[in-house]
Amino acid sequence: MASKDNDGGSRPKKISDKKRDRLARSKEQFAVLQESLRQSVVQMEQWGSWAQDLIESRDDEIVALQARVDALETRLLREAGDEPRLTNAQKREAITAYLTDPERTNWSDREIARQVGTSPQTVANWRQRLSVTSRRGQDRTVIRGGKVFKMRTDNIGQNKR
Repeated sequence: MASKDNDGGSRPKKISDKKRDRLARSKEQFAVLQESLRQSVVQMEQWGSWAQDLIESRDDEIVALQARVDALETRLLREAGDEPRLTNAQKREAITAYLTDPERTNWSDREIARQVGTSPQTVANWRQRLSVTSRRGQDRTVIRGGKVFKMRTDNIGQNKR
């Protein structure tokens, strides 16, 4: 601040040592804050770069997963199209083949129906048509829950009293 002299000119006012020290400390603190701010900006830029890399890697993973899903969908559709449905005549031939095969004739109607793609009643009807002798008393091979076992057929269709 300037003060007026007798001659009308202005001269600088003396600053006390205390004020000079405070000003010097303020400049140092300002410099420290500026450096801290600069380091924060650098760190934020690094974090931004890291986040961008993370987003890009996640995008790459998503694209790879989508490609796998598409490939599986294509494969399933192709496999579904490779096995056309059987006609009734083809089903009849398959049921007859199962029922005349010595190893498979003891399979249950339900398992043969599952293999051919028809109802168990249809297999039972064909079993009855092809049967010359009664099957009563014979054992059948049954698959339930992934387990294979023999089932007695003596009492099938019998009323319990």
